[in-house]
This record gives sequence, structure tokens and C-alpha cells, in this order.
Amino acid sequence: MAVEQTPRPRKTLEDYVMYQGPRHFSSIAIPATAKALEIKLAFLTLIITHQFKAMDHEDPCSHLSTFYELVGTMGFQSGDLENVYMRLFYFSLAGKVKDWLISLPNQSLTSWKDVEEKILQRFFPISCYIKAKLEISEFRQGADKSFCETWERFKMILRKCPNHGLEDIVQLSILLTGLRFDTKILLDATTGGTMMALDVEQATRIIDALASTDYQAQHDRKNTQKERLLEDALLAQNKILTH
Repeated sequence: MAVEQTPRPRKTLEDYVMYQGPRHFSSIAIPATAKALEIKLAFLTLIITHQFKAMDHEDPCSHLSTFYELVGTMGFQSGDLENVYMRLFYFSLAGKVKDWLISLPNQSLTSWKDVEEKILQRFFPISCYIKAKLEISEFRQGADKSFCETWERFKMILRKCPNHGLEDIVQLSILLTGLRFDTKILLDATTGGTMMALDVEQATRIIDALASTDYQAQHDRKNTQKERLLEDALLAQNKILTH
């Protein structure tokens, strides 16, 4: 006796060109939670105005730091932060970075750690790490740079490579090695001896104090220059009027 076969469903050509993917595609799997989280429109706007596009002057480490700071101003509880990060991070990306995120498998990033690791692997590869680490180790003050500018620039390049793995004492050693001779003498004079005799906490306090004093001196010098330029302009104008 022949077995009756179930007829295959009829498919038209239109069936093959229709979208067959998931209805709600997202590579980031939003954690399930019993607590409803309100993401206000103002929060989305704040995140969107600080998007990461992987331009030449951008790096993912700085973007993540800014992203954490922005979310930190929104008043969410610490236990809700991972959920908030995963909900808002998509909106902090644009251009090829957003395209890259969409290209990952659906629901493949199940934790914030996954998201963070993926974006750093893609946009902060080993070559960028080596370049950033080299920039730290070869740091120099520069002939025309003030001490306050130098201190700020050194801290900036450290932030650009948060996984540099350098202890505080090594960081200060690199900084002091890269300073000009006259700046080293000024620091030693400030300590009443030598910087090498101080521990990390004492040295950092001296450096911060000297940078603050230098910044104030730079500010006063610029104001004085502006006043002189204004006086010269008024004097020239008076001479013209007199003639």
C-alpha cells in the first residue's frame, strides 16, 4: 500500500525575495529585568550628541570614558547600569561603527563585557596599543611647552591607553625623564631637595601644585599681553585722531 505523501507548501517567486530575518534584529541582547527602566528622550539626545565614528582623531577608549560619564549623570542605580549601558550604547555610535555593530550575529553580545571587548578588539587593535604605549614611553616636554601644558598632555596620553599596565611610580619616572632640564631644576627647587627622594603621593602633590601655579602665571601673562595690545591700539587710534 503506497504511503500518501503530504504535499509541499506552494511557494511563489515573491516568497524568495521577501525579508526572512528576525523581526527585531540586534547584536546586543538586552538583559531581561523585572524592573522597568525609563530612558528619557533627553538622555538619548545627550548620548547621540557624543557619537563615536572611528575618525582619525577618535579612539574607542576615550569614547567609552565619555559614555560612562554621560550615563553617570542620569541618576540610575548601580545595579541597573549594565542594562542601561546595553540599551544606550547603540545610540552612541554612528557611521561605519554602527554598521560594524549591526554586522555581528543577532543577540550575540549577552553582557556589557562582551560589548566592551568587541569594540576595543575592532577599533583599538594591538597596533594601536603598541603605538599608544610607545607614545607614553617616548614622552618629551617640548621646547616651547609650559609645564602645565606638559602635565596635561602626559595625563591625556595615559588616558588614551588605559590598559598600559604602568604603575604610578613608573609613570612619574617617564614624566620626569621627559622634562626639560630647566623644568627639572624648578621641580627640585620646589621640593627643597630632589624629586627622586619623594614617594609617588608626595611627588604627584608637588607636580600638581607647580602645574597650578604655572597655569595661573600663563593666564596672567596672556591677560597682560591683551592689555598691552589694547593700550597700543588705543594709543595708535589717538595719534590718528590727533593728526
